[in-house]
Amino acid sequence: MKYKNIDINQYVKAKEYIDTALIPLIPYSFSNDQELEDLALQGEYIYLFANQIEKELKGRVFLTPEYYYLKTDKITETESFRLEHLINHMKSQPFKYIFLLTFDNKWRKVTKDMDAELIWIPAMKGGDLNQSETQQLVQSQIEEIQSLIKDSWSE
Repeated sequence: MKYKNIDINQYVKAKEYIDTALIPLIPYSFSNDQELEDLALQGEYIYLFANQIEKELKGRVFLTPEYYYLKTDKITETESFRLEHLINHMKSQPFKYIFLLTFDNKWRKVTKDMDAELIWIPAMKGGDLNQSETQQLVQSQIEEIQSLIKDSWSE
């Protein structure tokens, strides 16, 4: 399920079966042109990952809107509080499992005490989303992430 009207209607009718939320964490910055390009590409990759995971696990996973934040040298306390507030809100819906999907390893320290599981993927730079090698790499990582999510369901 995604955050769009047709899926929301289905979610409302079947929310007792949809116990997992997937929140893509997407940084942005306009500090310099290269970083702008790199972050835009990473945002596309995260969106691709998240959509594919939701598609494969449809009926159990709800893909939330992207969580955008300003990329800085470290995750600020305000940003950490903001994400924790979102996680707490999602837990009250009730989503039993919450996964945060990101390329930004700075979230690893910040989220360790939050009631969500961080899925950190090493950043991908460059590349063409349409190249078969890139698609194969992305697909293999998606399969690993799906296994991780499914494993949490059996715990």
